[in-house]
Amino acid sequence: EVVQFSPTEFELIGLATGETTLTLWFAEDELLRFLVKISRDTDVEERRQSVYGDLQEMVNEMFPNSSIQLIPMADKLIVRGQARDSEEAAQILSVLSAQAGIGVGGMGGAGVVSSGMAADVYPDAEQLPPSRLINLMDVPGEKQVMLRVRVAELSRNALRNMGFDINVNTGDFSFTSLLGSGGAFSAVLDTNDVRLALSAISSNSYSKILAEPNLVTLSGRPASFIAGGEFAVPIVVGVEGAAAATTNFRGFGTQVTFVPTVIDKDRIRLQVAPSVSGLSGGSVGGIPSLNTRAVTTTVDLREGQWLAIAGLIQDSQTGEKVRVPGLGDIPVLDALFSKKSVSRDERELIILVSPELIHPLDAEEAPLILPGMEVTEPGDWQFFVYGNYEGNPNCHHRSTVYNLQFRRSLAAKHHTDYSTSSTYFVNGDHGFSP
Repeated sequence: EVVQFSPTEFELIGLATGETTLTLWFAEDELLRFLVKISRDTDVEERRQSVYGDLQEMVNEMFPNSSIQLIPMADKLIVRGQARDSEEAAQILSVLSAQAGIGVGGMGGAGVVSSGMAADVYPDAEQLPPSRLINLMDVPGEKQVMLRVRVAELSRNALRNMGFDINVNTGDFSFTSLLGSGGAFSAVLDTNDVRLALSAISSNSYSKILAEPNLVTLSGRPASFIAGGEFAVPIVVGVEGAAAATTNFRGFGTQVTFVPTVIDKDRIRLQVAPSVSGLSGGSVGGIPSLNTRAVTTTVDLREGQWLAIAGLIQDSQTGEKVRVPGLGDIPVLDALFSKKSVSRDERELIILVSPELIHPLDAEEAPLILPGMEVTEPGDWQFFVYGNYEGNPNCHHRSTVYNLQFRRSLAAKHHTDYSTSSTYFVNGDHGFSP
């Protein structure tokens, strides 16, 4: 690069090592040509080696469980070696990037690294020219993480209902009370003028949910898992002043999204968001509603440890009494002119997570029998005679090609009988004559 200061003064700045030719023309057709050689300043290189060597020793003393090597190369500083874990590797990069003129980048860089406490640890680094930090450190240990999630829920419901129906008709006077409702038990007293009906019901129900999804991903990489279904949700949007309908699909079932980060040999930081949802049976405008249990959190765990990241104990009670004003407030007689109901709902929910460092299985370690491989289709005799809807695990019947297989088996049997018939019907030597 040529920087001119005046018509007779200029400066040459070398941008890279090598050779070039400089030609100068003067007014009297005089020409001067120079061969310019650009080489590295050995003093700068020696200073870089010395300063980076001292910086390398300082970093190794600060982090005795790690071993690194600093290699200056042109305008780059390569960091090689082995860090104890991912967290310590990030701290080493923070120390190096905090020095004067060093920026993080390149292969395996730890991204944005804050400077923090190491900004003035090594003041001699100000002598270094600007460098770009390339991270080639290796972090030992397994990098694949499997997350185990357990979602368990138990819900119990109880309902009791009691009421009376009264119908009085004496010709000129009639009275009707319809406070009760049909139930599992009823008693009726019926005369020509008075009809009295007692209705009572008691019900109990429970529901249980147990979901155990497992998911595997690399350290620092997100992963998601869903097992369930989807239903359509119509949405009306405006397009150029006119209403247009579109459809979105909303999922339900068991869903898990998590990001693991191995920060120690067996310590893992989890950003996890499990959820379990199902159709509630209700709907709004024809669109089903959902019952959803979900949590989003970040926790630290050792490998194999279990942690309850969410839990719920809910106990709700509801009581109701509907009565005829006045008559329903009279002691004893109020039972004839009122309807009572009591319900109780108990719900228990817990969500547990556990990380595990894993590695791929060798070919001989892979399971030979997978779920569903031993479930076969029953043959005609097993299905129509014995009523089995699953076949023998050792006999794989195929109804789609059964007739073809049957004909082939008959043909093979016929050929076998034909080929052995000569030994059965002929005595003595036999064969073709020459």
